[in-house]
Amino acid sequence: MKKLQILIIGLMIVTLALAGCTPPAEEPVVEEPVVEEPVVEEPEVEEPEVEEPEVEEPEVEEPEVEEPEVEEPEVEEPEPMNIALVPAGRIGMEGFMFLAGQGYKQAAADFGFEERVLESEEAEEWERNVRTVSQDGYDLVVGVGATMLDAVANVAPDFPDIMYALVDGYPGGDNTAGLIAQEQEGSFLAGALAAMMTTETSLENINEEKIIGFIGGMEVPSVVRWLSGFQQGAAYIDPDVQVQVAYVGSFRDPARAKELALAMFEEQGVDIIMSVSGSSGDVGVFEAVAETGFYGIGADVDWDDEVPGQILTSVLKRTDVAVYDIIARFIEGEFVTGEVMYGVASGVMDITDMANMGDAIPQSVRDTIDEIKEGITAGEIVVERPQ
Repeated sequence: MKKLQILIIGLMIVTLALAGCTPPAEEPVVEEPVVEEPVVEEPEVEEPEVEEPEVEEPEVEEPEVEEPEVEEPEVEEPEPMNIALVPAGRIGMEGFMFLAGQGYKQAAADFGFEERVLESEEAEEWERNVRTVSQDGYDLVVGVGATMLDAVANVAPDFPDIMYALVDGYPGGDNTAGLIAQEQEGSFLAGALAAMMTTETSLENINEEKIIGFIGGMEVPSVVRWLSGFQQGAAYIDPDVQVQVAYVGSFRDPARAKELALAMFEEQGVDIIMSVSGSSGDVGVFEAVAETGFYGIGADVDWDDEVPGQILTSVLKRTDVAVYDIIARFIEGEFVTGEVMYGVASGVMDITDMANMGDAIPQSVRDTIDEIKEGITAGEIVVERPQ
């Protein structure tokens, strides 16, 4: 028994010793299951739209403030000036009177005055016409033609508050102006041309004589200026050139003008004539040019087409420019009494381009004319004005 107890105790000791040497058993890792919480979708609850009641704001009427009426001062427009044209002839016929009428009509259109033209070819009516418009209270009276000099001179002193202007003459006095075209400057160009062409014997009917002619309507100051310039121009080119002169005695006698021209061509050795015989007289001179085959030079307006190829040039006298200018000065308060000069530099006096003559007028001659014109404009060539 005792041995049995000792055996049991020995087994127990061995068993305990073995237990102490054996590593402890690992406890199994138990993974806890992941429990997904269910997603609970909350139902969308639409909030009811609550319409706010429209509150109408009461209309507050602003009191109308009446602006005080400011009366603008009435500006009285100045009444158009009363300006009359009184020519010593008819403005419907070609010539410087026609151009004067054109300048007057253009001024009436531009400045807004009513036209009044008293025209007559009868000398005894000229003064009466000037006095008529003066008595009617016109502000400015424009006469046309040197032959009206006495008519204006006799009437102007009786109406000191009226202004008078006369184309081609200066009546004198405190209330008159003379529109004096420097005809001598324009005719200087014509004289120079004639002096050069009278030696161009290659041109048909030009003879070897250095003789040219001048026919005027009447020996009045304006025509004397035409003649003087023609003579000075010829002498400028060649002092040996002679100028034959004749006067018709009228500006409306074409038959007499033609007779004088034929005499110059056929009896005096003239091959070029300048005509300052009035529009009627010029026609007579150019008839002689056409019949004889000689050459002419026109004045006042463009006559180049009258006898194509035989009118060397025309000296233009732009009275339309002068008349318009003096009316404009009067309306603008710049009217001056005394003589108002218009020459080559102002554009009132000039010559045509001689296009109808073509190559018959050499380029060297044309160049010389251009140089002379530039000299007159610049004051390097002074054309004397006869008194």
